[in-house]
Amino acid sequence: MIFHVAALRTLNALLILSLLVLSGCGNEYLEQIQKEYAQVEQNLYSLEQKLHYKQLTNVKIVDIYATKLAQIKPDFKPIAEAMAKDATEKGVLYTGLLQRLKKVNRSPENKQQFQQAHQSLVSIDIAATPVVFNDALLDLINTMAELSGGQLDTVSIPKDSQAANVRGETVTAGSYLVGNPGYGEYRQDYSGRSLWHWYGQYAFFSSLMRGGMFSQSPIYYNDWNRRSHYSYYNDYGRKAYGTNRDRNQTAQRNNQMRNKGYRPAKPRKQYGSVKGRQRVSSYSQQQSTQRHQFNKKYGSSNSGARHADKTVRQGSSRYFSGNYTSPRANQPVAKRSSSFFAGSARNSSRSSFGGRGFGGK
Repeated sequence: MIFHVAALRTLNALLILSLLVLSGCGNEYLEQIQKEYAQVEQNLYSLEQKLHYKQLTNVKIVDIYATKLAQIKPDFKPIAEAMAKDATEKGVLYTGLLQRLKKVNRSPENKQQFQQAHQSLVSIDIAATPVVFNDALLDLINTMAELSGGQLDTVSIPKDSQAANVRGETVTAGSYLVGNPGYGEYRQDYSGRSLWHWYGQYAFFSSLMRGGMFSQSPIYYNDWNRRSHYSYYNDYGRKAYGTNRDRNQTAQRNNQMRNKGYRPAKPRKQYGSVKGRQRVSSYSQQQSTQRHQFNKKYGSSNSGARHADKTVRQGSSRYFSGNYTSPRANQPVAKRSSSFFAGSARNSSRSSFGGRGFGGK
């Protein structure tokens, strides 16, 4: 009996030790994602403050254009007000980032899950960068310029460029927003062709017909995407404001286009600010480097995490630039460089927006 009790105790001890070892292997994934998640929360809160206090240049321009458009074209007042709202913390651009953050897996159990969660956080973090978000508002500004019939100037589009968002002699209403999942989606019609469908208030664009100025013909993917358009989302924002599902669907549609003999248009290389383009393109350019770093840090299998060396930690920090804002403050504080992999304990410990209990808790 004594032998059996001792053996049982030994077995229990071994089981507990095994669980501790396994738990230790998984903790690095969990702890790292928790730190990254908390940092993105802080950066999103900082952006929310900037939007609320109208501290981004293009937020102010959107407000001005919305007021002028409503005066120039009174019938367009509802859509002008909707676009003005979209340049605030209550708009689809910002709230879309919050929704994506809520869906991030905060308890990855293996390397693959960790990579997926990490890449999602990187994408959201880039989109929350003020200079990038400021550029994303160009689509709202230029949409209102388009609706004004030329009475409001477009922004960041060369004056001598050929009108990019026209079909024949008419303008495609809402053309700068076509393709952005915040405003609509492509749906297949009875013939199997992908047709753009507007959401909610933006269905307004489908009914516009003002003296032949706006085209009412359907916007089919193959027809629309083989011509180059000035659209921030289509040219640069897809990496930051689109989900993996959005990007995969676009890649599939582009392949289908090629199979039918169509060639998808190349993005405009000089649209938006230089800093914004650099910030977004750095994510795309460094994907292969990032995968290499993950393999160094976590190994080539899903068996568990490895200890990270300083080189890996320093390399990983290139992907992130946070803006720390005190949740207790009414105004954003000074910009502070940070990274998910080297975040301070103070930032990591705050996991809600101003104590409001945010996302996934």
